[in-house]
Amino acid sequence: MNSPSTILYFTSSFPDHKTLYGFMEKVDPEVVKYVEVGFPSSDPRYDGPEIRETHEIAEKNFHNGDLEQYAEILGKKGVRTYLLTYYRDLARQSSDFIPHLRDSGFSGVIVPDLLVDYSSIAADVISEIQDSMDFIPFFNPATPDGVIERISRMAESWIYYGLQPATGIHIPYDLEEVSRRILDLLPGREVNFGFGIRSMGQIGKIMGLGSKGVAIGTLLVPMVRGNRLSDFVELQKQIREVQDHVKG
Repeated sequence: MNSPSTILYFTSSFPDHKTLYGFMEKVDPEVVKYVEVGFPSSDPRYDGPEIRETHEIAEKNFHNGDLEQYAEILGKKGVRTYLLTYYRDLARQSSDFIPHLRDSGFSGVIVPDLLVDYSSIAADVISEIQDSMDFIPFFNPATPDGVIERISRMAESWIYYGLQPATGIHIPYDLEEVSRRILDLLPGREVNFGFGIRSMGQIGKIMGLGSKGVAIGTLLVPMVRGNRLSDFVELQKQIREVQDHVKG
């Protein structure tokens, strides 16, 4: 059994480019498989208050060139980089935005509101993205099984499954039941879980259920805001211990 991997989420240019770049330099490729870079948005509708605040700050600091530098440093480590963007922000970009991301070293795009708020055009958007790079389907417990199966057939990439309807919130749920649903629905696919994961206990339990990886975002916000690099390094060490225990 391969050791489960970890996915990290950072909002681009929060709290500023230099600080975040320092965190990218400290990403441990032995622990982290993918990094999601959030495109700053004025309406991050599926994010909780902590990540919403990062968007407000990042919008003031963001430059497209920041994305290229993040992908470059992560690529040198062998860590794949994915852009997480809301559809309205993606639609505002020029026609060469997606090809430019690919050329800059990004592996794919995640659009968490696409299948819910823009379902009528989702297939066309997915096709357009996949002309250049991977489209990462994002589902949550409210996504109908039929939609999960149909969209998953359109993409050969890994699957992103949100345990909560938004990041950084805590609605009671049965972790094993929710996890098993998607794993049983998509046997053999790489399913990674995120949205609402805040502790080593949750990380270990999800990995133990058969997840290929766990995404962490809100947990990182205070570290990045305070430029607490040593805490970030320690967190990765703790996650590595959980990974090794599950691999056991």
